[in-house]
Amino acid sequence: RICLVEIFFLQPYEHVASSEHAMAATVGLRSGCRWALGAFGTRTQHFVGKQERCLGQMSKVGVRTRRVGLPMRARSMANQSGASKVRVDLVPCLTDNYSFLIHEPLSGLTAAVDPAEAQPFVDILESEGLNLDFILNTHHHWDHVGGNEELKQKYGAKIVGPLADEDRIPGIDLALKDGDVFQLGEQELIVFDTPGHTRGHIVYYMPGGDSVFVGDTLFALGCGRLFEGTPAQMFDSLAKLKVLPPETKVYCAHEYTQANARFCLSRDMSDDLITRSIQITKDRDAGIPTIPTTIGQELVTNPFLKAESVSEFAEVRRAKDNF
Repeated sequence: RICLVEIFFLQPYEHVASSEHAMAATVGLRSGCRWALGAFGTRTQHFVGKQERCLGQMSKVGVRTRRVGLPMRARSMANQSGASKVRVDLVPCLTDNYSFLIHEPLSGLTAAVDPAEAQPFVDILESEGLNLDFILNTHHHWDHVGGNEELKQKYGAKIVGPLADEDRIPGIDLALKDGDVFQLGEQELIVFDTPGHTRGHIVYYMPGGDSVFVGDTLFALGCGRLFEGTPAQMFDSLAKLKVLPPETKVYCAHEYTQANARFCLSRDMSDDLITRSIQITKDRDAGIPTIPTTIGQELVTNPFLKAESVSEFAEVRRAKDNF
């Protein structure tokens, strides 16, 4: 059987110290092989069926980055079909963390987003007979990378994370920056740099699944604390998310919504916010997650997205920090 191979180079050559240490692109074998991520000069291993010898040693070549225009390109891609073809599972971890499992059924690929700990993922993967192919990190905090090394060792998963923070991502194999596109089977995940919470935070926008994985940049009715960034950086980072289609599902990494609602109500008693807060209380009393939210819902009720200037945003952030 003939294998058709497509190679998408995801890391720009100028950021590669040497080709021996650089990670290669995602390699798709459309005749039935699984997608694989391998190092330059090494033999890829993750194949399915009888195509085990169809790809030998990968040559040492230069790397380019697929660029995606923002925000118009991202907006147009969101209208493409395929939203029903990808599955996203919410994986509760630790006390109030949410990690996520993305399964793209056409390729059979599975990725974990910000695995705070390994065991909840192991339980799901083993019960459903899935392998873990990739780990996608948004930033370096321990409650987002705590499961990295154990999951990598158990499943051979490749770890993807922010170029601006690659020195603090345990086990990282591939570092991405603003505008890069990570291919998960048939799904494209567009990377936005979103500094503010940390200096090297990124988010992954999956237009084919109407979803964005925002780590600690945006919360339901809130945003991340500014541990390493400035109000101006976070204001600009949130601006990248505000222009996404309103139906985009927002997968944020903590169940902070009820506490955030109390803060919002101290400043705003609009009908939209009151109605939403009542529903949040009902959901939490019933043990129902408030995640995902949507971009549209946050634009109406989230004071951090409603801020019209850096100074206004900074005032809201200070008020929340002291609430």
